[in-house]
Amino acid sequence: MNKTALLVQVILCLSVGAQPAIAQSCGTRQLDPRAALFMKISGFKDQTIEELRATPVEKFKFTNLPVMPYPKDDVKRIKITADSIPVLIFNPAKAGNLPIIINYHGGGFIAPLIPALEFTYWQDAKTYGAIVFAVDYRVAPEHKFPAAVNDSYAAFKWIAAHGGEFGGDISRIVLMGSSAGANLAAVITQKAKKEGIVKKIKLQVLNGLPGDMSPQRMETSPSYQENATGYFLTKASCYFTVENYAPGVKNNPELSPLLTSDLAGLPPAVVLTAEFDPLRDDGIQYAAKLRKAGVKVWDKCFAGQIHLLLGLPPTAKEIKELETMVKEAMKACF
Repeated sequence: MNKTALLVQVILCLSVGAQPAIAQSCGTRQLDPRAALFMKISGFKDQTIEELRATPVEKFKFTNLPVMPYPKDDVKRIKITADSIPVLIFNPAKAGNLPIIINYHGGGFIAPLIPALEFTYWQDAKTYGAIVFAVDYRVAPEHKFPAAVNDSYAAFKWIAAHGGEFGGDISRIVLMGSSAGANLAAVITQKAKKEGIVKKIKLQVLNGLPGDMSPQRMETSPSYQENATGYFLTKASCYFTVENYAPGVKNNPELSPLLTSDLAGLPPAVVLTAEFDPLRDDGIQYAAKLRKAGVKVWDKCFAGQIHLLLGLPPTAKEIKELETMVKEAMKACF
């Protein structure tokens, strides 16, 4: 199997849980040919949990992913808080009074993916007319739960206080995350509610959300059963991720935001899911739970697609629809 394909399938994951097993359908079980071609080109091959465990964890760090170029004077690299958390600040417009997007990267809490994602953050800053703060939180297995949560929350509070020094408008803050990063964005939003500072967050954008991290979830959720193998992100790779990030942790909302009973008062949310993603039902259920609690939600399950819409080109109508949803939500929330 292609090395990069193996690593991607493992590290883009996170989730499991003990919520009711409610089937959530969003398509006709017809895989998009572009997603199928992506898996073929990448050399995708299902791996068992035993095969994953037998692979040295260093293989899952994505040290050799290609890096796309962008103007280097469009980014500032700083370290914040007493813990010296690395943060990259993207402002290609070189402007001030811009909305702030705090982005938490995916990678199953194992891969420090920011170097491979810098172009994406730069592009997001241009697409959404914002300043993007990319938080380089500590990763597992060297730093297990709750290290990523602690770094992400500390970074949020620091940016909420100091973002204006870099041209950001701290009255317009968006938390954004994909996969493991979506988990962090949801958890940080809930922590902010507990501490009485959630009004600092105007919008949360959750793509491929892992909502509940108990093994029961992976064995009862219909989307885990339907998409256990064959669609890039697998159930085995999700198990592997949890074993490395949060072994033995149970029933903790800071690990599994879907377990939180009261979601009232949280900021509006954009929740994005894909039909052929094991995490699909987590995101759909979280969106429904938010809406039931009175939270404004924009949500979409993309039929025929795999985790994070991997395999689609930037010009695909689905990507443009995703971007339009986020723009509309930002406009409504600001």
